[in-house]
Amino acid sequence: MSLRSFAPRRAGLSAALAALLASTMATSTTANAQTAPDAVATPVAAAPSPDAMTNLIRLLVAKGTLTQADGDALLAQAQGEAAQARMAAAPPPPPPPPAGAVRVARVPEAVRQQIRDEIRGEIMAQAATEGWVTKDQAAPEWTKRIRLFGDVRVRSQSSLYAKNNSDQIFDFTRMTAAGQPIDLTRLASYQFLNTRKDRTDARYRARLGFEANVVKGVTATIVLGTGDDNSPISENASLGSGFSKRQIFVDSAEIKVKPTDWATLHFGRFENPFNTTPLLYDEDLRFDGVSASLKWAGLLGKESAIALTGGAFPLDYGDGNFPNVAVNKQSYPNKWLYAGELKLSAPITQSLSFDASAAYHSFRNVQGRLSEPCNLDLGNFCSTDGFQPQFLRKGNTLFTIRNLVTNSTGVYPQLFGLKFDYDILDLNLALKVPVSENVNARLAGEYVKNLGFKRADICSGLFDTAQAFLVQPYNNYGSNGNAARNICTKTNPTSFVGGDTGWLVNASIGYPKVTKKGAWNAFAEYRYLESDAVLDAYTDSDFHLGGTNAKGYVIGAEYGLADRVSVRGRWFSANEISGEPLAIDVLQIDFMARF
Repeated sequence: MSLRSFAPRRAGLSAALAALLASTMATSTTANAQTAPDAVATPVAAAPSPDAMTNLIRLLVAKGTLTQADGDALLAQAQGEAAQARMAAAPPPPPPPPAGAVRVARVPEAVRQQIRDEIRGEIMAQAATEGWVTKDQAAPEWTKRIRLFGDVRVRSQSSLYAKNNSDQIFDFTRMTAAGQPIDLTRLASYQFLNTRKDRTDARYRARLGFEANVVKGVTATIVLGTGDDNSPISENASLGSGFSKRQIFVDSAEIKVKPTDWATLHFGRFENPFNTTPLLYDEDLRFDGVSASLKWAGLLGKESAIALTGGAFPLDYGDGNFPNVAVNKQSYPNKWLYAGELKLSAPITQSLSFDASAAYHSFRNVQGRLSEPCNLDLGNFCSTDGFQPQFLRKGNTLFTIRNLVTNSTGVYPQLFGLKFDYDILDLNLALKVPVSENVNARLAGEYVKNLGFKRADICSGLFDTAQAFLVQPYNNYGSNGNAARNICTKTNPTSFVGGDTGWLVNASIGYPKVTKKGAWNAFAEYRYLESDAVLDAYTDSDFHLGGTNAKGYVIGAEYGLADRVSVRGRWFSANEISGEPLAIDVLQIDFMARF
C-alpha cells in the first residue's frame, strides 16, 4: 500500500493516520500469529494516544513522507482532537460549595450519629412546642390534657355465722330505708337480720375516672362507679341478678386547685382528705363539700412535714317543702360535718420514721329530737321528723322521736333518731422502718372517742315518768332488770350497754402499694369499736358486715400477678361487744386490675 494514498488533508487526517497505524499493527499481528499459532491474539486499543500520534507524525516527516509544514499542522490538529476527547470523557466538575461551607473528606460514624440525634431532638422539640400532628398523634390539642384511669375488682365473699347467734336483731337499714314512719305495734313492720345462715356470693366493683388539666394549678376530675344502691360506703354490685343491666353512680366530681406547692383546695365530691382508717370511715366513702390543706416541709428538720387540713361537708339540707300536706312549712337546722386535722411526719432515726395526726370530726344536728305532742289527725307529720338519720347500719343507739297523742285512727307510726350527738376525737400514730429497697415494716394504731356521748342523754327529754318509753334507747340494753327491758324507769331499770370508744392496732410488711409484678404485702389487725364511738353509717362495711359494737381481728395478704394486676385475700373475724350475741366471719378473695 502506497503511503501517498493517505494524502494529508486538514479534516480527518488524524483518523487516516490512525487507520494506517492500525493497518501496520494488524500486519505485524498476523505475522506473529503465523509464527506462533498457539498464541492468543490481543486486541489493540483504538483510542488515540497523544504521545503515539506525535511519534508517528515525526517518523513520517523524518522519512520524507510528509513535509515539515504538513507534519506540524497534523501534530497541532492531533493534539487538539485528543484534548477534546479527554474533555468529553471526563465527568462534569462538582458545583462550587456554598458560602461558609467546610468540605470534610470523611465524617466518623460517632459524629454522624450525634448529628442525627441533635437534629431529631430539635425537630421533636419544635413539634411539641408547635403542636404538630403526626402519624402517631393524630388527636386534638385538648386530649393531651385528659388522663383516663380506673379499676375493676371481682370478689368472692363468704359470710359465716355462729349457730348460737341471736335471731332477734333488727335490720334498721331496711326498716328506715324508705324514710317513712312505721307502725311498731304491728309485728309485720319489723325486719330482722340474717344471723345464722351462711352464704357465699360473687360481687364486682368498677370505677372509671377522667382527670382534666384545665389550666396550670387547676384540675377537674369525674369518677363513675358501680353499686347496688346509693349507700355511701359500698360500691359493690352483685353478679347474680339475672343478667339485668346495672346502675352507675357518680363516685367523685371535684375541682382541685393548687395555687402553690404548699396549698391544695378541693371542691365538690372527692376522696377522704383526712388521715383515718376504716375504723372511722370506710375506704369507699366520698366527701361532699370543700376542704383545704396546707403543708410545710422542713420546719422541724430535714425530711419533716407539717400538714393542716380542714373542711366543711353538708350532710342534709332537708326538705324545703316540709310538710308537703300543710300550708305552713317547717324548717330544721341543716346537718353538717366540720372537721380539722393536724398531721406531723418526721424521721426518728436514720431508718425509722413516724406519722402522727390528731383530728376532730363534729357532726352537727344529727342527734334525734323528741317532737312536740303530735296528733296525726292534723297531718301525717310531727315537728322533728327531719331529724331522722339518712342511713343506718347497726350498732348506734336509737330512740323513737315522735311524741304521738291519741288520734281517731288508732295507728301510731314512728320514726327513729340517733340517741347521741357525734363529736369524734381521732388520734393516729404510725411507725415505719425499711426492710429492703422496696419493702417496709409498719406498725400503726388509731384511737377514737365520741366526745358527744353523754350518759345524761340516755333518758333526757322526759316530760313525765309516763313518757319514759318515748326517749329510752330502743336497742343496746342489757339482759338484767325488768322484763320489759326498760332503761329509763326508776323501778328495776335495765342497764345500758353502749359505749363511746374505739381503737385499732395494725402491723404490716411488704410493698406500700402492690402495683408491680412480684410486689406483695401482708398485714394483721385487731379492732375494738363500741356502739356509739363513731357513726355506724360510715364505718367499714366489711368488718362484722358493717356497723359498730364489734371486736375482732383481720388478716390478709396481696400479691402482684403482673403490673397493675393483683390478687388479695382477707379474713375478718368479729363478735359483738355487748348485747345480743352476733359472731360473723367473712372471707374475701379479690381479683383486681388497675389502669
